[in-house]
Amino acid sequence: MRAPRSVPVLLLAILAFLAAGCGSSTKSPETGGGTTPAGAGLVGASTLAFVSIDSDLSSDQWQQLDTLSQKFPGRDHAITQLKQALAGQGLDYNADLKPALGPEFDVAVDASTGAGSANVVGLTKPADPSKFQTLVKKMNSTGSTSSTAVTRDLGDGWWGIAGKAQAFDAVLKGSGSALADNATFSAAMKQLPADALVKAYVDGPQLGAFIRKSAAQSGSSFDTTSLGLDKLKYVSAAAAAEADGLRVRGASSGDTLGGGDFASKLVEGVPGDAFAFLAFQGKGTTDQLDKLQSNPQFGPALTQIQSQLGVPFRQVLALLGNEVAFWVRPSIGIPEFTLALDPDDESAALATLDKLAARLAAATGGRVVSGQQGGHEVKTVNLGRFEIHYGSVDGKILITSGLNGIADYGSGEQLADSADFKEAKDASGLPDENSGMVYIDLKNALPLLETFAGLAGQGLPSDVTENLRPLRSFVAWSSGSGDSRTFDAFLEIK
Repeated sequence: MRAPRSVPVLLLAILAFLAAGCGSSTKSPETGGGTTPAGAGLVGASTLAFVSIDSDLSSDQWQQLDTLSQKFPGRDHAITQLKQALAGQGLDYNADLKPALGPEFDVAVDASTGAGSANVVGLTKPADPSKFQTLVKKMNSTGSTSSTAVTRDLGDGWWGIAGKAQAFDAVLKGSGSALADNATFSAAMKQLPADALVKAYVDGPQLGAFIRKSAAQSGSSFDTTSLGLDKLKYVSAAAAAEADGLRVRGASSGDTLGGGDFASKLVEGVPGDAFAFLAFQGKGTTDQLDKLQSNPQFGPALTQIQSQLGVPFRQVLALLGNEVAFWVRPSIGIPEFTLALDPDDESAALATLDKLAARLAAATGGRVVSGQQGGHEVKTVNLGRFEIHYGSVDGKILITSGLNGIADYGSGEQLADSADFKEAKDASGLPDENSGMVYIDLKNALPLLETFAGLAGQGLPSDVTENLRPLRSFVAWSSGSGDSRTFDAFLEIK
């Protein structure tokens, strides 16, 4: 599908001034406000996708974003460059864009007509309708292609923009029901922050139908059941500015991907100097892989992978049956990478790893040797310039690139007790129980990045490093059970 070229330009113009709002605010968005974008009252209830952008730079969200942007030394330079980029298109924000836009700019997508095709319409309630029409004319006259965008007066001060006139008939509600009155859409919006810079919604059944139509048009079939799309009701997401950073909040209903919430046990042994950590329940992943094995698109590839491994796929999946964790921590030269597993049968898991290690050694000309780390029996796959060590600690299976990766598990300061992890957890609101999470200590990862760049003889420019320093941490997680869950990603800025 192809959007009218004036629509992306308007979106770019709005986002280009993400740091140009005036004033400041410490208001943090509240989740579950149930606010519905006004433009949703103009489009049909069966709309495939709907995106609403806060285009009022005096709003609390833009003021909060402006406050955050002031923490970055390159803010003013970036704004100047963006203004110059707009000027290169013959545009000025105050003269051309601001009066042509209303408090929100919406984009609606409908895919109910035609096999695999979609119609896209932009919606706004401009402060000055004549400025909106003038802006579109200017974009049409300065465009690099022969296609032109068309506009339509939608009544009550609203205007639409599309790549073709027929798109309005397909997207707008006409005499039918509006998206705003769709119970599924309302439920999806209630899962998002009341105030946000951007809100987005995708209708699950419409998405599945669109994928099937597109696949049929290309002469192939796609089994949406293998990915859970046949049961998906909706996916929604929002990006919002908060006092300490930026948050992306999402929600879904109808799919069965992933397991329920749990409190990580494997994190209890992770060394405190780890600057990246990932944990999730493997059962949801293994269930999905089981489905993919019967899928005509993915099954043959998985069968080939099993042949290369030399181990029945079910034995490999058994390794991932419970919690899976992965972390990275500093080491001499290349960082240390460690994978931790919590299998039901420790002996069977080690036997599977023995088979995989032997296969890897044979394929690479390496060898497998036995040894110890911190009193724990360890086997090492020697690949010449690189080694992989694996063994068990209190029933947990560890696979690591570090000479002390197994010995240090469960000893010394732990990640869960470190000041940086606690700060990131408090700032993001990470719950103790979740369906899976990711943590990156950006503050401590930056020096490593600078070191690697220096060793490679490609030192990072000082302006780059200075503009990365305000980034403190990144935390993402999912929560929920059954067919309903939420997703959060938080970038801490200080």
